[in-house]
Amino acid sequence: MTGPARQLSILPDDPPAYGGPPAVPAVPIRTSGQTEYSVQCTGPGGCGEHHRHVSTGIKSGPCGAEYTVPLDEGDTDTS
Repeated sequence: MTGPARQLSILPDDPPAYGGPPAVPAVPIRTSGQTEYSVQCTGPGGCGEHHRHVSTGIKSGPCGAEYTVPLDEGDTDTS
């Protein structure tokens, strides 16, 4: 491989097919030095509030709900 190696996403396109919780819509927020993701906590056990995460993947919100934060097109996951 030439140039910088790119990390492949470890999440499949369809997380439930692999035992993960469904993906939720995520809005990337550019902050100084990193990208954070804002998600609305919907789905089973969701509280409806917006939670922020600093990486993609399977996450647990402060309310206890579990969901998948997908990698946004054009972003690279540095976690």
